[in-house]
Amino acid sequence: MIAEKVKIYFDKTLKDLIDNYDRLGLRASGRYAKELKSVVTASGTKISAQITGPIESYFMEHGRGPNKVQTLGAVRSLGKILEQWVKDKGIDVNPYAAAWKIVHEGIRVPNPHNPGGVISDVINDDWFKELIDLIRPDIIKSIQSDVIKQFNS
Repeated sequence: MIAEKVKIYFDKTLKDLIDNYDRLGLRASGRYAKELKSVVTASGTKISAQITGPIESYFMEHGRGPNKVQTLGAVRSLGKILEQWVKDKGIDVNPYAAAWKIVHEGIRVPNPHNPGGVISDVINDDWFKELIDLIRPDIIKSIQSDVIKQFNS
């Protein structure tokens, strides 16, 4: 029962994360939305729950520092990746110039293209409070049941 509620809540959270990602205008290829997953498993009284996503999730939320290796090869490699990103976003940017800037300076968030909060607008203290409020009654019932069983044995 608790695991089912957690799974439903986490699946709703995935939708909320994707909606926020789109609202903030961060969608390019859509890889972030496609790779977000909720995994909830239960074994006895233990429940494990997590939301996973691609590494870009972290960078969209926190930005990234400059490369440790700032070679022309690093710029070319990232520039090749950014060629597709530029097409996906439909923007007029030289991907290799952007790659040079990222390799040497990193990306700060927030910035003019990313106000920040792609994850933290959704998963925050209020999100945890809502989850706890959702499962608290079932946890209390479970504990009461265990106490009654112990008392009656």
